[in-house]
Amino acid sequence: MINRKQIVDLLHFRSESDNVLSFYMGIGVYRSNRKAYEIEAKDMLKQAIAEADLPADARKLVEADAGRILNFITMEFRGRAKGLAMFASGPAGLWQVFRLPVSVPNRCVIARTPFVVPMLKMVDEGRRYCVVVVDKEKARLFTMYNGELFERTDIFDVVPGWHKQGGWSQARFQRHIEDHVNRHLKRVADTVFEFYKLEGFGHLVIGGSQEIRARFYRIIHSYLQRIVAGSLTVEATSNVNDILAAARKVEAEAEQKRSTEIAGALMGSSPSYITVTGLKETVRALEEGRVHTLVLVDNQEIEGCLCGDCGGVDILGAEECTRCSKTIEKMGDVSEHLAVLAVEHDAEVNYVKPGSGLEKADGVGAILRW
Repeated sequence: MINRKQIVDLLHFRSESDNVLSFYMGIGVYRSNRKAYEIEAKDMLKQAIAEADLPADARKLVEADAGRILNFITMEFRGRAKGLAMFASGPAGLWQVFRLPVSVPNRCVIARTPFVVPMLKMVDEGRRYCVVVVDKEKARLFTMYNGELFERTDIFDVVPGWHKQGGWSQARFQRHIEDHVNRHLKRVADTVFEFYKLEGFGHLVIGGSQEIRARFYRIIHSYLQRIVAGSLTVEATSNVNDILAAARKVEAEAEQKRSTEIAGALMGSSPSYITVTGLKETVRALEEGRVHTLVLVDNQEIEGCLCGDCGGVDILGAEECTRCSKTIEKMGDVSEHLAVLAVEHDAEVNYVKPGSGLEKADGVGAILRW
């Protein structure tokens, strides 16, 4: 799974003279037909190169990068992901492949920098869930994002079988068994916390019997206790579809609550936050480095202006860029550029559901540091 550091590293990648080929493809619809996504990938790359209208030398280099992408898809990739994100620039020494747990719209971009916007929602920690299903012997760990469940690891501890004789030996052996169970649960709890520190997630969902869930909750780190979003009455041996169905119910409730809380804070119903709304004030706060969290309405287009030279964003009607004073042009949607600007200024990016009320304020706002 992609983490924030990987996106920031890509954002900082710059090439003065060489092009970067950024390739995104949703595999989900083609998973049962490998030949179909191979043909789709070839057509996407061919069209992107044709539309780029590159000089002969540059075109040859990009075609080599495209060939490397196609070779990976046909020779190495086996469809074990729902999406692909790939970045290639042979002359600049760039080659990165991300197997995604969710599908993404097909897109191919040729530019001096990697195009990372489609991955930004995946590092919105508020929309990322860790689902851990645990029993006395086994644990399964999943990442869930946007209703898609992706199993990450499998933890298994063998616990000695229950001793069937009575008397003192039974009590002593059962204490031995309980010690194994406690160490197993502690190991699972430590693994979940290390997973959180490595990749981050906004919510934890715990599955298992009521007894085990209660024991596990008492063991996990206090921070993880604060972000538990709900519980699942499922077994560690349950079918993945059954786990997914139960987890989606928890996700839907948590997402609605989260959108309401964030939108409420932005629209002034919470005195605990310093906020701004609207494109003009949000851009100003971003440029000043005051934004802690940029908030966008999911899939809403935001009309504005964009500087083709430095990437500066402004409201409709602006004539020149406030950052570099170059001519600025009208854009039908600047939401992607706002998200990139936020990451460049070390701000979080959160997306809320439509109907939150933020649509009335250009569909954008920010929670500020100061």
